[in-house]
Amino acid sequence: MSEGLKRFITGVVLLGILFFFLLYLRTLAIWTVDILVMAFLGVGMFEMYRATKLQQKPIIAPLVTFFVIVYPLWWFLRDIGVLIALSLSIIEALTIFTFALTDGEDKKVQKYDLHDLGVTLLTLIYPGLFVAMFMSVNYHAGDLLAILMMLIVPLMDDACAYFVGSKFGKHKLIPAISPKKSVEGLFGGIAGGILAQAIIFLLFEVFGVFSGWNNVLVPSISDKLYVSIPIYMVLALILVAADFAGDLVASRIKRIVGIKDYGKIFPGHGGVMDRLDSLIFAMPVVYVFFTFCREFGLLYQ
Repeated sequence: MSEGLKRFITGVVLLGILFFFLLYLRTLAIWTVDILVMAFLGVGMFEMYRATKLQQKPIIAPLVTFFVIVYPLWWFLRDIGVLIALSLSIIEALTIFTFALTDGEDKKVQKYDLHDLGVTLLTLIYPGLFVAMFMSVNYHAGDLLAILMMLIVPLMDDACAYFVGSKFGKHKLIPAISPKKSVEGLFGGIAGGILAQAIIFLLFEVFGVFSGWNNVLVPSISDKLYVSIPIYMVLALILVAADFAGDLVASRIKRIVGIKDYGKIFPGHGGVMDRLDSLIFAMPVVYVFFTFCREFGLLYQ
């Protein structure tokens, strides 16, 4: 089976699972999506730990602590709970970094250096903190509208960039970081992201497809189309830019540690972090936008 066909089949299966959770299980109980989020969070943090371990000695205890406590704290305290989980995990990492000793040539020496601490904190934030934002979006920061923006726009961007780049890519974009990325692929991704955002706009703002669905609020960015259309398009461009930056960050980390993919769990796509790389950067964009709109009452129902 060719790599392209393998990638396509895996992508279809992943989209099927995603839509099953979002458009079916979520209508039965919102918390069912949390299962998927926590599974991706756990595997993603493990993949980052394994990747950085090739160069440094990441401290595993605070990573485990964050994964174990973030969901219970979020459930009871919402966004503040995530901040508490991150704070406690950072304190634990700093404490271990300071007091953990190992045998040297003639005396006890520090077990971890600043680079080890750095990759530990990196993993707590990337993907830890970013993915934890998804739960807030799922419950109260934009609902299904925000979730689809967060997921579908970057995924369509990635798919179109890959297709256009592999078929028509001739001009290298940033070969020092990602040799396969091309200028043509970049513009293909921009077109794909805008197309995905236009579809979301039609579903929510024009046709009201999800009106009346269980556990689905139907927020509108504006009650006037001439206001909401440019906002949707600007958001699409920001998400495409975030997608591009996230992809490059993931590529940069992989080049530093000397790996092609973070894992092999998804045939043709690599690991969880290879799929989350662009989504992770889209999450704070959507989270901040819809949280701001919610706090200032800018969303219409």
